[in-house]
Amino acid sequence: MPKPRRILLHPGFHKTGTSSIQHFFWLNRDLIHERAHLFMLRHMKPATQIAHRYSRTGNPLELADLVDRLTDVFAETPDDDRDILISCEALCGHLPGWPKVDTYVAAPVIIDYTAEFLKDRFQTKHLEIVLTTRGADDWLFSAYRHHLKGQRLTLDWDDYRTRYAASTDFAPVFSQLRGALGDCVTDLPLEHSQTHAFGPGGALLNLFGWTDLTGFTPVGRGNQGPEQSLWSEFLTLNRSDLSDDALRDAKDTLAQKAQLGGWRRT
Repeated sequence: MPKPRRILLHPGFHKTGTSSIQHFFWLNRDLIHERAHLFMLRHMKPATQIAHRYSRTGNPLELADLVDRLTDVFAETPDDDRDILISCEALCGHLPGWPKVDTYVAAPVIIDYTAEFLKDRFQTKHLEIVLTTRGADDWLFSAYRHHLKGQRLTLDWDDYRTRYAASTDFAPVFSQLRGALGDCVTDLPLEHSQTHAFGPGGALLNLFGWTDLTGFTPVGRGNQGPEQSLWSEFLTLNRSDLSDDALRDAKDTLAQKAQLGGWRRT
């Protein structure tokens, strides 16, 4: 009897080892392809555009096109018994702290829509969802530094921490998803996953039942966010009177010099 096809979904959260996981997956994509069809942000962009928009507006009409976009993403996936492995934190919407996005209130809606689509598309009830997490203070500070580079954020750390304190509470997301989808939803704390011999990516695959990672190549550390001197410079630039284009160029130059977010090229 052939093994049932499984949907292995890692939809976030942001800033919880996701870059490490996805770099590990991409570096080992040939080995993964023997067992699963791999999808990450580069493959999911048509759908994540909808997810981002919904997280900004909260308008359910924004989700009307999500099924069509997901259909396009998976249109050419072969009908075989390999698992469907997805790692894409944009399926939570925007990282809180983005303009008009204060919390992950949109995340359970987007993930539930996606999960139900996948079960129907691949005709399987075997769904496993793992959300990677991180300690509240570390996560919020990582999000703050990320936004200093990615947008014109002018809040200092203390003000940001006060304004977005509620965004660190992931419990409502788990509660809503488990209410909708059952006990297929679990968590993987970064504090645990980063101790794995293969890093967060190996820990996630183990949790999905892939216990034999023979031949897989571990990745080093990367995309750790700017150090204090750099994020302080970003904040100063964000508060300057530079045009948006000039600001982006100035921050890109600083980031390149500091090798911010650098990973080994493959």
